[in-house]
Amino acid sequence: MKKAYKTMTDEELYRAMADDNAYGRHCFDEIYLRHSSKVYTYCKKVLGDSDLADDLFQETFIKFFNSSKSGREMTNVGAFIFKIARNLCLNEKQRKHHTFVPLDELNMPYYDDLSDSKEREQFLQTALDALPRKYREMLILKEYLGLTYNEIADMLETTMATVRIRIYRAKTKLRELLVPYLEQ
Repeated sequence: MKKAYKTMTDEELYRAMADDNAYGRHCFDEIYLRHSSKVYTYCKKVLGDSDLADDLFQETFIKFFNSSKSGREMTNVGAFIFKIARNLCLNEKQRKHHTFVPLDELNMPYYDDLSDSKEREQFLQTALDALPRKYREMLILKEYLGLTYNEIADMLETTMATVRIRIYRAKTKLRELLVPYLEQ
């Protein structure tokens, strides 16, 4: 008898996805339900473009689904999905030649009323885009997706100390950037 999808671990679901039948597709659907909102949020925050985020989000799950046919042993499904999304996003940013603007040269947009959620979101996205990639990415993973330092270190294949330092530096740089605008 097959286990109920909700009670299965991600790794069990991944192994069952290899079955090219309805059961395998239901297992994929369950993994999608568990991880899709965080993956989409990551793509949108890293890229800053909803349409492009939609495309790369879909491509992430297509690549993930196709990987289940390879017979690979999976130990951390969530990290694997994020690694696919991360590589796609970083490749896209490189392809578009996204250039880093130093904080002191950044011209932030002026908004009359930052209490408006849409304007506040655009303002914060502009500030996030100004951060160096190594800081921006870790800050997004921690603050927007709620991952732990350990999860981020595993996903990015680095040490927890590096994650802590970079998140601290990201917050410091973001604060330096935002304080003059928020005081007005």
